[in-house]
This record gives sequence, C-alpha cells and structure tokens, in this order.
Amino acid sequence: MSSQSRDERSSSAAVDGALGTPDGLDRELLAMAREGKLTGLRSTRIDLVQDWLDRGLSAEATCKRLTAYNRSVVLAVLEAHAEEHPWLRSCTFLEFGSGGRDEQSVGSDQDNGLLMRVSPDPDELDEVTQSIVVALDGAGLALCEGQVMVNNPQWRGDFDDWLARLTGWLSNPAERGSWQSGLVLDFRAVFGAPRDAILLRERLWEYVRTKPIALSLLIGELTDYRMPLTFYGAFVTEKDGPWQGFLNLKKSVLAHLTNGTRILALKYNLPEHNTCDRLRALSAAGHVSSRHAVQLLDGWEYLQRKRLDIALDCARDDAKPHCYVKPSALEPAERDRLKAAIHAVEKLVRLVQAGIGL
Repeated sequence: MSSQSRDERSSSAAVDGALGTPDGLDRELLAMAREGKLTGLRSTRIDLVQDWLDRGLSAEATCKRLTAYNRSVVLAVLEAHAEEHPWLRSCTFLEFGSGGRDEQSVGSDQDNGLLMRVSPDPDELDEVTQSIVVALDGAGLALCEGQVMVNNPQWRGDFDDWLARLTGWLSNPAERGSWQSGLVLDFRAVFGAPRDAILLRERLWEYVRTKPIALSLLIGELTDYRMPLTFYGAFVTEKDGPWQGFLNLKKSVLAHLTNGTRILALKYNLPEHNTCDRLRALSAAGHVSSRHAVQLLDGWEYLQRKRLDIALDCARDDAKPHCYVKPSALEPAERDRLKAAIHAVEKLVRLVQAGIGL
C-alpha cells in the first residue's frame, strides 16, 4: 500500500495533472467534499508549498500551483453542493483578488461571489451559500474578515446586479467600503459558465477605460503611497504596537506594484490576469522598459517568496499568517534586494501617477 495519504494523492493530482478528470474535477476531492472530510487539506497545503519551494520552484510558479490547487478544492465543494441543489449549476462562482490573479499565498482567505441566472428560494440560498463558505473554511480557505463571500447578499446577484454594483463601487469608492480595486477588478470563474464572468470583466474594464473619473480614482488609490525608505536609505517601519520595527510587505510595497501594473493593463486592454504576466506583456509591447520590468519582476518574486516563507513559519507555529518583516533582522544582501524592490515600485507608482501613457 502506498505511503502517500489520500489527501496527498488527491492534492498532487489537482495541481500536477489536469485535476484528475477531463472536466477538471478531482474525484477524490469530490468524495471528500461529499463526506465533509476536507479538514486534512490544511496541513497538506502546507506540505505541498514547502515541497515545491524545496524543489526550486519560483514564488510565481508556486503561487500559480497553489491557486490551482485551491481552485480544485472550491470546484469539489461547489459540485458536492450542486448535487443536492441543482440550481447552482446555473450560477457562476467568482473568485476575486489574488485568486483571480493566480497569486494566492499560504493562508489566503476567501474572496468570492455568485453570479446568478436563477432565483432560488431566499432561505435555501442563504443556507446553501453559508454551507459553501463554511466547507471552504474547513478545507483551509479562511473566512474573509471583510465578508467578501457568497453568503453575503452584497456578493451575489444576476449580471445586471453585478455590473451596476461594481461600476458603482469604482465610480464612488466610499460606497465600496475598504476594498481596493484589486478585489473587484481581478476576478474569474471557478464553477459554472465562464462566459458570464468573461463578459462582466470586459464590460467592467471597458467602463474604467472610457470613464476618466473611474481611472483617476484608481490612480488616486496610489496617491497615499509613501516609499518606506528615508532619504538616507533607512527603512520606515511601524513606530509602535506589536509590529514596532517591522515593515508590512503587502501593504507598503506589493499592493502598489499590483495596482500600478493593473492600471497599465487596463489602459492597454491586456488579457493577462497575473501580475507577472501583465508585466511581461507590458514590456513586450514597449509600455514598460525591459530593464524596469525585470526589476519589478525580481521585486515581485522576492516579496512573494518572503510572504510564503513567513506564512510557512506561521503555519508550523500554528499562528495566523502575516506579511511583516523586520528589516534589521535581514542579511545585508536581502536588505539590498528589498530596497531594490521598493525603488522599482516607487518608479512604477510615480509613472502611473504622472499619467505616462494614460
């Protein structure tokens, strides 16, 4: 008998080989979802990521594999629920944010929505969507603290509901709440008819490109950017609280790289979903210099790899993942690489803010 556990076998199939079946559904994961036995996937996910990194995979490749694995889990959970509630097959399950960009890290939470072509009984809808998010949480995809999940009525509706809601949020950020454009502009279908999600994305991106106010508001999200380095090259870290002396890699650097790249992708109507793929496409088309693109790609790789390492350490200590690093604890070469990433991102942000090519 194989020494591999059932979880490990299904996990490998989900990321290394067409998800197990021609329709993309892993049958072992489906059986586990039917039986409510997905809790073991938490540790399996950690082991997979550690193995990929140990084998020399880049952070980019690792995040793409991890997102594909998580997507296979979502697909199994949705299929298991659709067997009991067939109306789900007329809906499209949307994945937002890092999942929509194939950039999930260890500990990424749920950011999802339901695009509906039917109107099921309201009580049944509430019950089913609550069951879905709880099942995904049990499988290691944590509940979203901002309630960006299908059990929230704000994150489900028909095509017209979604288009009106998202364009409204993009034209009036105060209505959107604390979510950045990275959440509502980066999404893709996981379950159901992908054409609805594709059409929604096309309509939404066209809206942003043709509405100067919408584009200016997106650029405005970058106006508060302050390079986390002083004039003399010292890191600007948290001044008090539990993270005093630490730097938030995601909030202070990576989010601005992602947002700046997305704005340029919007401007030039690039089809790529992933930040690294967008940077390559922008460079190939001459919209970003090849040298700057290389610097940004290296910065993204460093920042995301650091996030993966931190998350793995947290998982081993049974602690909540975070994005903080203490610059004073880094080796000199690593501090230099972090500074290079910050400078590359600052250059990108300033170019976007100045309206170059926009």
